[in-house]
Amino acid sequence: MQQNELGPVITKPVYETGNSLKDFCRFGSVFMLGAGQTTLLICLPAIVEETGLGYGLLTAMVPLGTCLFIFTAPLWGRISDRYGRKRVVQSGLLGFTVSFLLLALAIYGLTLELLTTEWAVGLMFFARTVYGLLVSGLYPAVQAWAIDDSDSSSRVRSLSRITASINVGRLIGPVIPAVLISQGSVFPVLALVILTIPLLLQASILTTDQPSGVKQEKGSEEKNQFRQMMKSLWPVLLVACSVTTLFGLLQYLIGPILQQRFAYDGVAASRVLSMLMMVAAFSTVIAHLLVSRWVQGRLILSLKVGSVLLLVGSFLLITATNLVWLIFGLVVSAASVALLTPVYTTLASEQVDQQGVLTGTLSMIHTIGYTLGALLAGLGGSLENQLAEVFCISLAALLLMISFVLVESPKKRTC
Repeated sequence: MQQNELGPVITKPVYETGNSLKDFCRFGSVFMLGAGQTTLLICLPAIVEETGLGYGLLTAMVPLGTCLFIFTAPLWGRISDRYGRKRVVQSGLLGFTVSFLLLALAIYGLTLELLTTEWAVGLMFFARTVYGLLVSGLYPAVQAWAIDDSDSSSRVRSLSRITASINVGRLIGPVIPAVLISQGSVFPVLALVILTIPLLLQASILTTDQPSGVKQEKGSEEKNQFRQMMKSLWPVLLVACSVTTLFGLLQYLIGPILQQRFAYDGVAASRVLSMLMMVAAFSTVIAHLLVSRWVQGRLILSLKVGSVLLLVGSFLLITATNLVWLIFGLVVSAASVALLTPVYTTLASEQVDQQGVLTGTLSMIHTIGYTLGALLAGLGGSLENQLAEVFCISLAALLLMISFVLVESPKKRTC
């Protein structure tokens, strides 16, 4: 077993190899996570109309659950290392089910005047709090589970499948409200609950997956190990933050670009944006199918290629003068993110032994990145997007610098 400054490098799975039932549970869980994100966002206008609540209130409610990921995802990562991935996945699926069920009850109660506005709003915010506290562990636990069940020759492919699954969910998610929204916004929300229950039951019957080869540190030793991980992996973690910040910024800029540059009204811009998000999700799935095998064994080269593509896509998107170039820039950007995410996750995972801590930390960094991207987009939007365009290019250039200069091959870091 190889050694580095963080201790032994895992070269084979810690858990027993999974079967098709386990894979279906993992892929299905992150699929529902992606579907829930897009379904809820698309349902917001209908919820506003049916309940009479302000759009600003609801747009504050939705990010609440996501922002809690910053604080709870690393904790769930440690829990999954200590008690097993299955239990954290179960908790995430349970939190997902309860959260959307409470949200549906709040909408139903308010539309039928069974609940006062104050009680309904409180129930909605409580539902999103449950989401943030429990669901934050779902994606990092599934990633760590996939890492555990793969060896160094198939790790990128396994992680790419996880990325593809959540993006397929984001792609299919808009179909749920498209079919059911005419009956009321509560029906798409309840559909998410119904689709998640079989996955929760399936996770419950899987064989318990207790860690069998990773020593669990406690107290000061655990904190010291975490500091060592951050010290050793900060270039890769900075890449992760740069990628998510830049792509989050691009996503938030598309709406203002459609309205200001292409003269769409609010409703038309929302419809076009919905289609563009589906195109972006589809492009990530295609990217996974085309490059997942190629990148294995070419991690550093893939990181550099993905960084260049992200720079090109960002430039095309923010300078587009017609919808075709805008779509092309979005497709290139989304595909490059789909390439980069499993690559930098694999680079990091090959240098640590507690995969739950790592994936939980990455989930926290992703949330910080998307939140920072939203803040930068808001700042740039107040200055007619000129400053935002500068931010895009600057962040992409920073990502390139980190990729080409700071990130090293794991083989160079071992001793």
